[in-house]
Amino acid sequence: MIAAPERAIRIASEGMQAIPGLACPACRGDLTADGEAKLFCAACHCAYPVMEGIPSFIAPSAADRMSQYQLTVVIPALNEAANLDDILPALRRELQSLEVTYELLVVDGGSSDGTAGVVARHDATLLQQTIRGYGGALRAGFEHARGDFVLTLDADGSHDPTFLRDMWAARSQAEVIIASRYVAGGAADMPRSRRVLSRILNLVFGRGLSLPYADLSSGFRLYRRRALESLTLKGTDFNILEEILIRAVAAGFTVREVPFHYRARLAGKTHARLASFAVSYLKTFGSMWRLRNSIASADYDARAYDSVVPLQRYWQRRRYAVITQLARGANRVLDVGCGSSRIIGSGRL
Repeated sequence: MIAAPERAIRIASEGMQAIPGLACPACRGDLTADGEAKLFCAACHCAYPVMEGIPSFIAPSAADRMSQYQLTVVIPALNEAANLDDILPALRRELQSLEVTYELLVVDGGSSDGTAGVVARHDATLLQQTIRGYGGALRAGFEHARGDFVLTLDADGSHDPTFLRDMWAARSQAEVIIASRYVAGGAADMPRSRRVLSRILNLVFGRGLSLPYADLSSGFRLYRRRALESLTLKGTDFNILEEILIRAVAAGFTVREVPFHYRARLAGKTHARLASFAVSYLKTFGSMWRLRNSIASADYDARAYDSVVPLQRYWQRRRYAVITQLARGANRVLDVGCGSSRIIGSGRL
């Protein structure tokens, strides 16, 4: 697109004011001039370079978007105005104390309680999700995030913003950091019946999917953005929490749990029901089980020797026997990356 000279001069001189007659090609939102070097869309967060007063509307890459902040905070919300009024300023205080560059994204699922006004008052960005459900909200937030890391937490106040400091400190230890209620040092302020059912659900799915984590259902997480970008997510409900972990582990990314004290919501009533939570997990269990037990999973060989699937266990143990027999007594063994590294390195040759 070629701009007339008078348009070029006007763009260079208007500062952060909206530019009349120009719209973002991605979402048709208003564009503002950020100095003389860039046009910025406040609606979808795309940025377009300006060279010699002429803007380029080539869509920016995902890498360009993710590099603009150190941290993106994604908060799914549905009629949580009262709670957001408390947690948004608390979050901002914590983020400022960490001295990081950040953005606050509140993903609204169709609230009717003045959520938009609260978000605007606290200078956060409001996104309207197009796919319904908790998973739809997370996916909308992930799509718009421009931080190197992405933090997700609930809008009801059950996730203490001050715990952000602990999660940020652990960011270099794994691609996925889970604020866990069920590891040593963690706790959960919830009715006994709900806590018992939650523990059972996490135990069953953790064992069934060979995931060595205690809290699969915690939505308080810190992700490395590049890991999220590599995952193809399909979940639209709470099953997305399980799906993210399984796809991340299958891709070879690491996960770490840090002990966390879950507290009761500040105000209002929960929009989630344990029964619906369990149903959403069951819907995705089959496909995730197949992925978890396929060669597409990065730790397939590491788990196959003790697999609960008889044929898989037999094949892996037979393979183990053949490799160890062929390599036994050899002074040198060349590993050509055929999946035998763990066997050769077992010390049993």
